Amino acid sequence: MCSSRLEYGSMFIGLNNNVITPCIGQCELNGNDICMGCYRSALEISDWMSKSDDEKIDIVIRCKKKIALHSKVS
Repeated sequence: MCSSRLEYGSMFIGLNNNVITPCIGQCELNGNDICMGCYRSALEISDWMSKSDDEKIDIVIRCKKKIALHSKVS
């Protein structure tokens, strides 16, 4: 999943994308099909390339909030 991406800091830039994904290359789905690395759902991950830039931005913002919340709790 992450092999076609170029590393940029702690994030990845998907090829042919304008929006940086929240993927951090630690892909592991929990029992609710949520990635424990980036907090996207399996559907959001699989449909990423077909999403509009606005949809991607909404997903990234939501995921970054979850990552920040999780890092405060840990």
